[in-house]
Amino acid sequence: MPTAALALAALVLAAAPSLPAAGAPAAPAGARPDAEVRAEGRAGVHALVERCVAAYGGRKAVVRLARVREEGTVTSLLHPGQPGRITRVYQRSGKLRVEIAFPGAPVEVRVLDGGRGWRFGEEVGGPFLMSMILQASRLDLPALLAAWENKLEDRGAWEVDGATLRVLALEVAPGVVVEAGIDPATGRILRSRGASRGGGPVEFVTTYSDFRAVDGVLVAFREGNWANGQTTGETVLEKVELPARIDPAAFRP
Repeated sequence: MPTAALALAALVLAAAPSLPAAGAPAAPAGARPDAEVRAEGRAGVHALVERCVAAYGGRKAVVRLARVREEGTVTSLLHPGQPGRITRVYQRSGKLRVEIAFPGAPVEVRVLDGGRGWRFGEEVGGPFLMSMILQASRLDLPALLAAWENKLEDRGAWEVDGATLRVLALEVAPGVVVEAGIDPATGRILRSRGASRGGGPVEFVTTYSDFRAVDGVLVAFREGNWANGQTTGETVLEKVELPARIDPAAFRP
């Protein structure tokens, strides 16, 4: 079934089709209601989304984020010792390929094409599919927020490491919600949270730092990752490209 996040072909600021009403998974640790923030209403949400888009390089940059190729290192609790290598290739709408290679272990290949996902060549569902849907969404969050602005839910504020982040949430697949924690001063997304409801809830949290400009587009070169409250490792990017074309074969299992 197509999902909001995976219908990203329509993301480039076109009118978004209707989505199912967003769910309300439990608030993350440190979240709090913020009456002043909520009182701003839709005008406040619009201003925050505009600031976020501008921070990442403006409307032209959002268009350029339609295709991304990244390389770097990754650490994992499942692979103690030397970091592994990671390559990520993303294309709107909802196409993702992730290759992870740790020393002495077989290369793990994850592929997402629309609403279907594969891992090690085998089709997957449940948490594995959800994690790929969320990863695709995170790679395109500024555009996602802009295109689906009328469906965003203002969830007030997060207090994170002494900073107050504004929280905007969107259901990106049935029962799957992604939240973006935005620094209102800079417009940068410093934290995201993805969660499912029902069928065994799963929560993924990512933090973003080491921001750099790549061809006029702001990119976070360091990501910290957590699953269900437990740290799972860190991704450090070394190379980011915004190619004009990606071989369709990259998104086949």
